[in-house]
Amino acid sequence: MTYSFDPALPTDIDLVRFHIGDTNTDGGHYLEDETIQYFVSATSVEEAVLVCIKYIISQLSSPNFTQDWLTVSTTEARKGYETLLQEKENEFGMSSSLVTATSTVSLPSRADSYQETNEYDGAP
Repeated sequence: MTYSFDPALPTDIDLVRFHIGDTNTDGGHYLEDETIQYFVSATSVEEAVLVCIKYIISQLSSPNFTQDWLTVSTTEARKGYETLLQEKENEFGMSSSLVTATSTVSLPSRADSYQETNEYDGAP
């Protein structure tokens, strides 16, 4: 797995990294180049940005802990990425919510009515 970032933004991977702020070449990073490339190939740069931000939020959603003098808290970082997700949704004019609502209409009839269809025929 590889990590790269070019500030000139010549590739889609660099552009996604720029949008999500995963540009620290000296330290740790959240996503590998191959992971970003998969999302860019499967969708678009804008959708890849939203998916990658959601991934980072999932990584920052682990519980905070304290051990002796060490305290690890991801709460503020997660809030920052949640805000970034909203900003990018607005910037790109899209929603990261992939939830769709569906419904089915069922017109029940009484078992003792001898009704053969669910169409209303106007009869009482």
